Amino acid sequence: MTQEPTDPESLSELLQESQDEPYAEELSEETPREDAAEQRLDLLRLRDTPLTERDAESDPADAAEQSRVVDPGDDEYR
Repeated sequence: MTQEPTDPESLSELLQESQDEPYAEELSEETPREDAAEQRLDLLRLRDTPLTERDAESDPADAAEQSRVVDPGDDEYR
């Protein structure tokens, strides 16, 4: 298998490249601000809600699983 010339040589090189441009995709000049804001809003809606209350008898892992927010279009989920 041949390596692409643009592939990083090592993990440290990959991490360095990702630190150099942390928001390169996000700051693209071609992306309209309104579209980017709408996409961010959609992602924020899909975040899991923090567990603030749960029954004393419930397992923390079960409570976390039940509070998880799943994208309705996600075919991979279970």
